[in-house]
Amino acid sequence: MPLLLFVIFATVQAALLFLGNQAANAAAREAARVARTNGGAVAAGMAEARGRAYAAQVGAGVIDDVTVQVSAVGNDEVRAVVTGKGIQVVPGIPGVRIRQVVQGPIEEFRPDL
Repeated sequence: MPLLLFVIFATVQAALLFLGNQAANAAAREAARVARTNGGAVAAGMAEARGRAYAAQVGAGVIDDVTVQVSAVGNDEVRAVVTGKGIQVVPGIPGVRIRQVVQGPIEEFRPDL
């Protein structure tokens, strides 16, 4: 019986970590989208705030202690990094750190010639 209970709790823990990873990935995509469409490093503060708000909305209950960092990579790309702590279900096993990175080019308008 104890082994069965451990397997059940471990399965729930794995499912919550998967959901936490998905929430962190969605927050990183949102922060990168805001930075990419608003000029890259210029909009880093706005993108980080949007990433934190998105993580709080989407990741409520599955990810804690979320930090969002948006930085320029070269002259034409931005990188958004979201880290957080997964929820602990199994007693004695600490919550796992979750980290998701999204990188993409800065969008710019180029008029037709």
